[in-house]
Amino acid sequence: MFIVPTEETIKYAKKNHDDGKPLVQINLFSYNKNAKYEDVALNNISGRDAYKKYAEVATKAVTKVGGKVLWWSKIRLTMIGPDKNKWDEVGIVWYPNMKKFLEMTEIDWYKSSFVHREAALNDTRLITCYDMSLSMKIKLRIASLFGKILFR
Repeated sequence: MFIVPTEETIKYAKKNHDDGKPLVQINLFSYNKNAKYEDVALNNISGRDAYKKYAEVATKAVTKVGGKVLWWSKIRLTMIGPDKNKWDEVGIVWYPNMKKFLEMTEIDWYKSSFVHREAALNDTRLITCYDMSLSMKIKLRIASLFGKILFR
């Protein structure tokens, strides 16, 4: 089970991936059925509802550093791989660069929302990818426009 990045991972990201280039992060989420706060009196909501409390703050923090949420969805089905029911949702978030992402993680009002994230999640993955190249973006845009014209 993984909930937060290790200090080693953060140091590695700063040292090896702070190249100034945009990045895209794929987030996989598995929620606790019921939230698991240290204060058990708060555990009267679902893990998903606890995550919503975190996400309200996180979305503002992403925007503050120039990022944007590109896509979010419930997971329908795992076609390849184990644990077909393991993941509940997936989110994809774009950041201008690693420095901006790491800057976000140091915002005090954002860090204070971690309590909801930790209570919400049974497991998670945060996979950092390169942004799509400009040439690929252009090719996809042309293909999309061509498809709209061709299949009217």
